[in-house]
Amino acid sequence: MKTVLVVVAHGDDMEFMCAGTVYRWVKEYNFPAYELILTDNRKGTYTLKESEIIGKSKEEAIEAGKVLGLKEVRFGNFIDGELEDIPKKHIRNIVIDMIREVKANIVLSWDPFAAGEDHPDHRVTAMATYEAISFSSNPNFGTPGLYPPHFVSEAYWFAKKPENAFTFVDITESIDKKIEALLKHETQMELTFDSLKLEAETLGIDLSGLANVDRDTRNQIIANAVKDYTAEKGKVPGYKHAEQFRYEKFGMIEMVLGQEIIKPEFPPINV
Repeated sequence: MKTVLVVVAHGDDMEFMCAGTVYRWVKEYNFPAYELILTDNRKGTYTLKESEIIGKSKEEAIEAGKVLGLKEVRFGNFIDGELEDIPKKHIRNIVIDMIREVKANIVLSWDPFAAGEDHPDHRVTAMATYEAISFSSNPNFGTPGLYPPHFVSEAYWFAKKPENAFTFVDITESIDKKIEALLKHETQMELTFDSLKLEAETLGIDLSGLANVDRDTRNQIIANAVKDYTAEKGKVPGYKHAEQFRYEKFGMIEMVLGQEIIKPEFPPINV
C-alpha cells in the first residue's frame, strides 16, 4: 500500500497533467490519494469577480476530486499568480507538513528542472515540492512538533515540455474519468475557451462561430483536444492514450543494499 499526494498551483493542473494516472492508482491499486492546491485561482478568469471565482473554483476542485476518488482536496489559499512573492520556506513547510500528515509515498507535481515553464506559480510549486520531498524526513524542517518525519520514496514530475521523461502511463481506460474531472472545473474551461478566442482574434483567425457556443459544445471541443494530446503522448509506448512523467526515486537504501527495493507501478520505458 502506498499513499499518493498531488501538489499543484491551481485547480485543473492535476486534471490536465496527471488525473488519468492518479485515478489508476485509486481504482486499480486502492491507494489513498490527496491533492494540495496552493493558490486560490482568483486570476483564472476573464469575466468573474474575485469574490465569485475563489469560492466557485474550490467547489469545482472538490467535485473533480470526487470523480477521481480522492480522499481530500486541500487548499493553500495563496494569491493566484503571486506565489513567487511568498518566502519559499513557508510554502515548502506546508507541503512537508501534508506529506507527513498523510504519510505520502508517491508525490506528483510540476517538474522543477523542466525548461519552458512560463507560469511562475508552477515554477515555485515545483521547487518547493522538490525540496519538501528531500527534507520531509529531516525533523529540523517543517512545522516543529506537528508531525513526525516521513520519507518519500518516489516522485512523478510532469511538465508542459517534458525533459528526460521516460515514464508513460497507459490511461486508455481512465481517459474518460480524466476528462470528466477536468470538465468539473467550469471556470477554468471558460478561461481556456476565452484564451483560445483571444488568441485567434489577435492572429486574425476567424473563430466567430465559437463566440456563443453552448456549454456542451465547448466541453466537447476541450475533450477532443485532451484526447488528441494524450493520444500523441501514447505514440511512443504504443498506448491509445498516455500521460508522461519524469520518474525519480529518493533515498539511499537501494544504493546501500545494491538491489531494487522501491518498485514503481508504472516503470520508465526504454526509448
